[in-house]
Amino acid sequence: MRRKVQLAAIGFIASAALTLAGCVAAAEESSSDPVAGGEESSRLTIGLTVNDTTSFVNEGKEALQYYADVNNIDLIITDPKGDVSVQASQIEQFIRQGVDGIMVIAIQPDTYNAQVTQAKEAGIPLLNINSAINSPDTAGSLEPDDEEAGALIAQAMIDHIGGSGNLVILHGPFGNSAEVLRQAGIDRVLAENPDVKVLASDTANWARDEAANKTANWITAYGDQIDGILAHNDDMGLGAMQAVKEANLSIPVVGIDGLQDALRAIQTGEFIGTVIQNGSIELALGLALTVAIINGDATENHIAFKMPYVTADDVDVYVDHLIDNKPAFIKRVPGLVDRNLKSGDYSNESE
Repeated sequence: MRRKVQLAAIGFIASAALTLAGCVAAAEESSSDPVAGGEESSRLTIGLTVNDTTSFVNEGKEALQYYADVNNIDLIITDPKGDVSVQASQIEQFIRQGVDGIMVIAIQPDTYNAQVTQAKEAGIPLLNINSAINSPDTAGSLEPDDEEAGALIAQAMIDHIGGSGNLVILHGPFGNSAEVLRQAGIDRVLAENPDVKVLASDTANWARDEAANKTANWITAYGDQIDGILAHNDDMGLGAMQAVKEANLSIPVVGIDGLQDALRAIQTGEFIGTVIQNGSIELALGLALTVAIINGDATENHIAFKMPYVTADDVDVYVDHLIDNKPAFIKRVPGLVDRNLKSGDYSNESE
């Protein structure tokens, strides 16, 4: 709160003048001090280091920034481009800057214990968002239920091909928490379906072009033996779809994330489905959780983000939110996310 200057009534004109001069100087010092209060001191500065500028990050960034703007937050976003050592350095730089909070979309889950400890010792809440950090000292987390997502796409594909057939699987970067958990969900479902075989399985590092090349090689090796393609994310699924089209084949594809191109591919029948991980909701929710922890208002510090499986039956709702009327949807995100944080229905997209 700003300091208030009061002038005492005194009897001598000279003393009054000196007192007034001193008080004016004190008032001017107070009003120019950014720590003194008012709008400037109420602003928070939060650092976010992403794992890479993936389509998921790009599609959620606008709503994330809008949430920051309407809530008086200075948001600093850095991108280590998949380099673990660079991401560790970015976290350390945030700590040196004295930010109010740090959000990390981690490249690897077991790499940042030293930085988590440094942030804790500095009194800066550090949260892992979207991917895991295996440390008991994170102040909070918002992690999607990746194992369930993997199970959902595996079961959807197995149902689609009638319970038997041959699959190929495109992984995220090996060792990434999302890759490990999504594959665990896939493996769980495959174990229950012995008539389904995996012809090939490899990483395409979340990348569309790598997935296109990998799938083209598999098509050369296996041709029409491939009955379905499981992709750990939509970008890789879209790359696989491109390779399938170029080979003049018809092979069903399923992915995870709910990217715009994937939703359109569901509408055209080229994707059988995707698990929606709406970056606009999830990233803004992560920021809202960070603010709540900073302010001491959080009722739950560690949140599991549930993701629905979407097919041609309900894809039009998500196309409306994420493509056709996305600007209007983004305007609703701050209020929607704040309500979700209070209700516990974290992935809700309706009013």
